[in-house]
Amino acid sequence: MNRIFAGLSREECVLRMKQHPLSVGILAASWIKLGQYLSELESLELPLLHLDLMDGRFCPQFTVGPWAVSQLPSHMIKDVHLMVEEPWPVVVECVKAGAHCVTVQVEGNRHLHHILHWLGQQQAAVQGGVMPVLRGISLCPATPLEVILPVLNEVEMIQVLAVNPGYGSKVAETDLLNRLEQLAQLLASRGKTQDVIVAVDGSLTLDQLTGLKASGVERVVSGSALFKGDRFYDTTQHWLSVLRTAPQ
Repeated sequence: MNRIFAGLSREECVLRMKQHPLSVGILAASWIKLGQYLSELESLELPLLHLDLMDGRFCPQFTVGPWAVSQLPSHMIKDVHLMVEEPWPVVVECVKAGAHCVTVQVEGNRHLHHILHWLGQQQAAVQGGVMPVLRGISLCPATPLEVILPVLNEVEMIQVLAVNPGYGSKVAETDLLNRLEQLAQLLASRGKTQDVIVAVDGSLTLDQLTGLKASGVERVVSGSALFKGDRFYDTTQHWLSVLRTAPQ
C-alpha cells in the first residue's frame, strides 16, 4: 500500500499523508490475530501503522525496540513514535529497520536539531522505490508550543499528546482543543499550514473526532479504542468515516 509514496518529494509525501487521517497503534492489538488485522487494514486501504517505542526511562513503561519496526510488513507505512531518554541511537536503528515516519519528543532532547536534520537526509524503502523519511516532533501536555519554533523548518509533523506518557492522566477536552487551535494559529502565522501534518495521540474517543478535526487535526493516532471489543474492522471503518467527513 505504500507504493503511492514511491518517488515523491518530501512536500508531496506530506500532502499524500494528509489523505490518511488515522494511524493505528498496532501494539494494542492481540499479536495472535495480527495477520487478520493487517489484512483488514488492507481492505480499508489504511496504510499507517503506529508504534510507540518506550524505554522505561522517559516514561515508566517499556514496550518494544527498533527490532519491532522490521517485523511489520514492508508494504505498510511504519509510523514510529520514540519516548526514550537517549533518542539518537534509537532513531538511527529505527531508520535502519525501515521506519517511514519518525517522531521524537522535544522534552530534554539536547540534540533535537541534529536528529531532525539527519532524518531529513534519509530515505525509506517502499514498493516500487523510496520515499523521504518524514520527521515529527511530539509535545507532552505541559510543554509550551513555542518550543517548536527553532525546528519548524525541519519537521513534517507535529504531534500533540492528549495524555501524559506512561501515566494516563488526560488533558481536559476544552484545554486540548484550545491547544490545537493555538497550534493551528501559530502554523498559519508562519505560513506552515500546508507543510506540516498536525497529529494528536492519547486515549482518544470516537465522540472527540469531529471537534479535533475542527481544531485543525489531520491525523489521529489510536490503538486500544480501535481493538476494543474485537470489532476492529467495523470500529476502524467508523472512525475513518467520521474523520473523512467531519469539517475542518
